[in-house]
Amino acid sequence: MPLLRKGVLIPVKGVDFSQPATFIDDRAGFPQNVRFFRNELRKRPGKTLFGSAVADATQIMGMGLLETNSLLKYAVRASKTKLEKYNSSTSAWESIANTSFTGGDEDFFSFANVTESSLLIITNFIDRIRKWTGSGTNSLLLGNPPKAKYCTYLSPYLLLAYTDDGSSIKPWEIAWCDTDNPEVWSGGNSGSSLLSREPSPIQNIAKLNEYVVGYKKDSLWLGRKVETSDVFQFDCLKTGIGLAAPRAFADAKGYHYFMSLNDIHVWNGIQEESIGGPVKDQIFSRIDRGKINRCFAVHVQELDEVWFFVVITGNNWPTEIWKYNYRTGFWYYDTCSELTSALKYERVSGQSWNDDTPGSWDEAGDVWDSGVITQSWEDILFGDVNGQCLKLDYNTTNDNGVAVDSRFTTKDYIGDTLEFNKRWLQLDVWARGPGKLYVDYSVDEGETWVNIPYSSSTAYIDMGSLYVHYNLYFDVLSPQIRFRFRNAESGEVFYIRNFYPYYLPKEQRR
Repeated sequence: MPLLRKGVLIPVKGVDFSQPATFIDDRAGFPQNVRFFRNELRKRPGKTLFGSAVADATQIMGMGLLETNSLLKYAVRASKTKLEKYNSSTSAWESIANTSFTGGDEDFFSFANVTESSLLIITNFIDRIRKWTGSGTNSLLLGNPPKAKYCTYLSPYLLLAYTDDGSSIKPWEIAWCDTDNPEVWSGGNSGSSLLSREPSPIQNIAKLNEYVVGYKKDSLWLGRKVETSDVFQFDCLKTGIGLAAPRAFADAKGYHYFMSLNDIHVWNGIQEESIGGPVKDQIFSRIDRGKINRCFAVHVQELDEVWFFVVITGNNWPTEIWKYNYRTGFWYYDTCSELTSALKYERVSGQSWNDDTPGSWDEAGDVWDSGVITQSWEDILFGDVNGQCLKLDYNTTNDNGVAVDSRFTTKDYIGDTLEFNKRWLQLDVWARGPGKLYVDYSVDEGETWVNIPYSSSTAYIDMGSLYVHYNLYFDVLSPQIRFRFRNAESGEVFYIRNFYPYYLPKEQRR
């Protein structure tokens, strides 16, 4: 009696924890540190060191970008006490602080780029607001502005939120400068507004298209410029939903993606929609709400994704990245090593054939002339707990020299029926490397795993750089089965195009 084949094209529907693994779509699964691209399942790109560590060796507390009116761009980062810029000529971070900051582990920085004035505004609520012009060291922002937790710029106004004017703290206030003058905070068109319809504090403010949005912990506000002496009008558009972590939102193509206390949402300034369905229970049942302010997000434009960095109970900083692809609507999952912040930074030079890469071109995570390695594309930078910065690097599969544990776990396949045992006998895989591919199976919903050796002498497939059809044989009786493809070797990659399990129904067993 011939074997029955369960045809499985490469899963493209991402991770799904919304229901038991038997019932999710055949093309979904549980990816960890993998990437779906051009109908291939592959080990994800890694990260490499970007510049030197900060002078005080404490965690990065924020990263900002200054773009001057002459179109020069500078990446800036802050630790608890230091402020530094990246020098692209020397590939090093250099101090631009004339006096130290005095914040602690929860005093994150907020940055605003006032392009017309070529100013980067830097605030952490603890110290007086600073400015930097792209040369020399930073200095105090003049005009006696209040201290503020958050800042943003909507031309021609610099706006501050959650303020302290020295006499009282106002967690509900948004203040703005005089028209086109970020150093005039009294008189003219300067003013303020209280977002006081409900009592939760402001969690951040940000530009959204031609508006400024005010995120509170339990409500969403939309601010617009008006042709009256009020200058800005803020309307409460939604209550019962707000921003859980001040930095856990990202602007992507005219939409904001943000994390609330129990879900993840997309918002265009008017309509809010939940997008966390397949993953929200997995995230929010394990998130450390006492450290939720340490979560953050970044938009990775070249992948059409927004990445949410999450602090899981038992950790001090984010160790998981939950990636939402807004083009496909699917979620993916990565691990990371205690990252603290992120920044999109347009690179000043591209990758060439002669650039030093960690390994051969076969090991690169993308084709050599891909847009993501060209000049003027955005580098994604990350700060970590050691005061270092890393960058997303498509030419390596290691994280700062450390091997990445990359794996894809399938759903539970049941063949033609759910109730009866099947005899599972074979798995065909179309894959390439160069690298090792370990393949395992589980018949108890992932509680225990059994390796499927490729031969009597090897527990893995040792792949070359060309696609090969591999046959793996085993013999197990079970109503269901799931498979796991994995590689945790330094400098190695794997690509999978499709795989087919084979089985005999119960009535055809011999």
